[in-house]
Amino acid sequence: MKPVLLILLLGLYACSPSPEDLANIASQQFRESGETEETWLHDGELHFSTALEWQKASFQNKRATSSDFLLALDEQGRLVINISDNQSLKIHSEELTRKLNKKFEIIGPAVDNKNKYKDQLISDAVVLIASQNGWLKSV
Repeated sequence: MKPVLLILLLGLYACSPSPEDLANIASQQFRESGETEETWLHDGELHFSTALEWQKASFQNKRATSSDFLLALDEQGRLVINISDNQSLKIHSEELTRKLNKKFEIIGPAVDNKNKYKDQLISDAVVLIASQNGWLKSV
């Protein structure tokens, strides 16, 4: 039974898109969607960033990046939540932004903060938070 479970888990891991793939798709979301009147969707630039860069970014940049990641997960067919309209996307983007802010909350001395967050990628945290919130389909 254990070899079957191991093979199944390896298969699931091999078929899952990598965080880098997710970041690539997310970084293209705005460019492909064209112009929109929704200004909150513009200017997401944190797709390949670390938690340290997230800590320094504006709320607008964070929210736009969160929406790009949600759109990328949706494009991959991995979301169970409905983000087909801009209002729903905005609500979920803001929730994801709040949770990322909490996850990457600055801790005290700067050297400790840097050591803790310098290698943590936004894309990894997005998938973790989306999974913890039940936003991702079970595989």
